[in-house]
Amino acid sequence: EDYAYLHPHIDEDNMNFFKVYWTNGYPKSANNCGNGVCEAIVSGGCLCKTAVSESRVFSRMPKSPREVLSYLKVGAYDPSAFDAGKYVKYEENGIKAYFTSPGSFNTETIFEVNEKFGGIRRFKNSMEFVRVQGAPEYSFRNAPSFMSILNTEADVRDAEYETQAALDHYLHHDNTAPFIAIRLIQRF
Repeated sequence: EDYAYLHPHIDEDNMNFFKVYWTNGYPKSANNCGNGVCEAIVSGGCLCKTAVSESRVFSRMPKSPREVLSYLKVGAYDPSAFDAGKYVKYEENGIKAYFTSPGSFNTETIFEVNEKFGGIRRFKNSMEFVRVQGAPEYSFRNAPSFMSILNTEADVRDAEYETQAALDHYLHHDNTAPFIAIRLIQRF
């Protein structure tokens, strides 16, 4: 079957389907597809060319693990998985920072924090924006998932990783225990 026929709102070269949270709205029919920067399509949507930009989040050591968890969203590999000597470890404020160049906060810096429930979280010192070309005011940060929802592209491994990440998020979220306690009280 013809991919473009089944999914007319997606460019044939782009096989990603994912939900995003736009800043300043998004190109749509009501705003003439971003004042004409995107192509209007028959089904009523807009087809836009995009570009990804990356920048660092912290230019200094974060003050607390909570600050790391609040601002960083892109996960990172364990620094020990890289060649010996690639990263230099520094620890302060209950946070481990791994630098590619000592004291240099860049997008390759990895921050490691221990969660209150004992888990270890690692994040890149990176913030990525996907912007519509020709209209940079239309953008979203760090797409939460790039796993396709098409059955033909589904990958069991990716599904397991995404499910595990969602369960970890729910399990370690501050509101989980009170939410479950209230539901148990209501039922029994």
